[in-house]
Amino acid sequence: MTTYHKTGKGRDAMAAGSAAGLMLQDRRILILADGRRTLDQLRRMLGEDILPRVDRLLREGYLAPIGAAASTPVPTRAPAPAPTQAAMTTQPAAQRRSLAASKMYVLDMLQLQRSVEAAEAAAAIRVAEGTDALLEALFQGLRVIFAGSKPSYGERVFERFCAGLPEEALPRAEALRPQPSAGARPQLSIVA
Repeated sequence: MTTYHKTGKGRDAMAAGSAAGLMLQDRRILILADGRRTLDQLRRMLGEDILPRVDRLLREGYLAPIGAAASTPVPTRAPAPAPTQAAMTTQPAAQRRSLAASKMYVLDMLQLQRSVEAAEAAAAIRVAEGTDALLEALFQGLRVIFAGSKPSYGERVFERFCAGLPEEALPRAEALRPQPSAGARPQLSIVA
């Protein structure tokens, strides 16, 4: 099965960041195209709608195939018109769910924490191999975020994390849901 890697042009585009003019989804594909992942693995991580993007990245020289089937063209569907903003927001949430997106979100949130614990949790996420190990590292990262933030912020982070998490992992994540503290409501007192 064909695997894909970034070309020199792809690496330059990644180094240039948003100045390269690539869409976020294109950059995610380039990040994950490390020469070890197949197209099927990339589709499972990022969703079915990446095929036209992979095809374009190949045509424009950002990606290149490696392996035995390097001369085989990438299977693509007929190009669909670019989705409008309204179409993107009405797309079912199940189609936008991916473990890679959840990983990126938790890493971004840990970076905002600026603590030793957050840096250690982020490092553990980056080196986690396999779905179960990655999920456990993500959950530990969430615990660090919850411990270092207000309950309302922790709840927002948790909700956003669960919105992108693959559905099969949601029951495990639910056990982490921040519980409102018993004394969270301020008490009014009358001073005479």
